Amino acid sequence: MKTSKAPSASMQDVEHTESLLAGCRQCLGQCQELLQLVDADVFARAAENCSSIGAHLRHVLDRFQSFFNGLQSDCIDYDERRRDASIEANLEAANFALTTTVRRMRELSANDLQGRAIAIRESVHAETPPTCLDSTIERELMALVTHTTHHLALIAVILRQQGMALDSHFGKAPSTIRHEQS
Repeated sequence: MKTSKAPSASMQDVEHTESLLAGCRQCLGQCQELLQLVDADVFARAAENCSSIGAHLRHVLDRFQSFFNGLQSDCIDYDERRRDASIEANLEAANFALTTTVRRMRELSANDLQGRAIAIRESVHAETPPTCLDSTIERELMALVTHTTHHLALIAVILRQQGMALDSHFGKAPSTIRHEQS
């Protein structure tokens, strides 16, 4: 029996980074599916005791924008967000912003990102200065996946309460999908 040599650590690291990029792209794909499902009124209407679907999507896109900006400066500042209200209220503006984000995510290369250190800055308490920490691109990609999945789950609740049928995997964490399949 022929044994194959284990991939080098750097090859495995690139594969992990590719997996993280794929996870981000999948989440953004669910956002695209979402925009195909809802009309402008449903998108912009705030649910009872809950933000609108548009507000959730705008927030997700702001986080991705912070990530992209941080790639240029080597510091991701999650507090410096545009908070563009037109993305929350206007389906066309949301589609444009999402399409731009999807394109930018597709342009990223695991080989260029893998193993790259980056600083992050974010407020974690309203009465203290923002926290600054060292991180990695991979950790921040993972955070984008989990953060986006969380907001997609909230959106799924809003839509299901309104009687909309969604794919059973919409807004579910990959670990939950695996668990349900086992």
